[in-house]
Amino acid sequence: MKKLLLLMVLVLGFVVPASAYPQVGNFKLSLWDNTAVAIPHNYIQNIEGVDLGIGSHSYNVTGFQWDLIWAETQYLTGVSWAFGISKTTQAKGVQWAFVTMAEDMTGVQLGGVNMATNTTGVQFGGVNMSHRSIVGAQVGFYNQAEYINGVQFGFVNYAKYIYGLQLGIFNIAENGYLPAMVFINGRF
Repeated sequence: MKKLLLLMVLVLGFVVPASAYPQVGNFKLSLWDNTAVAIPHNYIQNIEGVDLGIGSHSYNVTGFQWDLIWAETQYLTGVSWAFGISKTTQAKGVQWAFVTMAEDMTGVQLGGVNMATNTTGVQFGGVNMSHRSIVGAQVGFYNQAEYINGVQFGFVNYAKYIYGLQLGIFNIAENGYLPAMVFINGRF
């Protein structure tokens, strides 16, 4: 009788709709996109803990997100790491992948190609682009920002408006002391 009761509880646990469960989980194992096994149930999109997978999409991750191919989330507080692409809307922490993308980044982006709209922190990679503004540093082969308050260190550096320093072989700052300089440029 106890075994039958336990079996019924387990079956009902998988049949009850997701709204009956709390909307936050501690662990999610994603096979691809939203196909996942999560604790306490498979419909979790808010993770406070660990999100592992081949390719995953979660709404909110507070903790650690690690995926083989791609990791996507709307809000990240912690670390997102993928071999291919790490994409987020708002990030506070570290993004690490071959291609990292963020709308608002506070922290560190590490990758072959780093792209953000607004960055407060450091972009470190082969190609670093901040489409609107960066407060901090860009370190890479090619660095680009519309507005920068900080340092660009690379082979080629470009900024439309700079308040800081560019160090590299080719430095272009439209409002710099000179629009283009070799080795060093900037404005204070």
